[in-house]
Amino acid sequence: MLKDKDMQISIYSLLYYKIPEKHTLRLLKDELDFSFINTLLEKTYSKYYGRPAKEPELMVKLLTLQRLYNLSDERVIEDASLNLAYMYFLDINPEDKLPHPSLLAKFRVNKLQKYEITVDEILTEVVKQCVKKGILKDSGISIDTTHSEANTFKATPERVMKYLVKKIFTSL
Repeated sequence: MLKDKDMQISIYSLLYYKIPEKHTLRLLKDELDFSFINTLLEKTYSKYYGRPAKEPELMVKLLTLQRLYNLSDERVIEDASLNLAYMYFLDINPEDKLPHPSLLAKFRVNKLQKYEITVDEILTEVVKQCVKKGILKDSGISIDTTHSEANTFKATPERVMKYLVKKIFTSL
């Protein structure tokens, strides 16, 4: 069951003014709209039954922080409970409680994988918004081919012999 957002301003939220204007997370939060996540995952939650769920938007933002800074589930929760910029990006008050790290894994499996929504698809939408807002430049495509093999003939003695035998039989 999803609950309505309760965004009461905390007396501690004045600390957010200490975050520099050019900080990456401040720019992302101020410029991007993550509300598409709640509508994307709305069908995976019951509106009337069950205990109140953690906001999908919060969970995806935690996964985004995890991907941005290459953190484990435990580390992203730990850092988010201490780092003001993380709290500001997550749209939480400093005294708010964060979910248990195991909920991130459950969220990835039960909500994203089960309904075939990948973190990469969500990040693609975020990147599209960044391009529209001018945060990123749309100048080309970069493809990571670390784990792809080139379409070449690896000349091992066995392969050379098989290749020659095949050529001999086809020519006869």
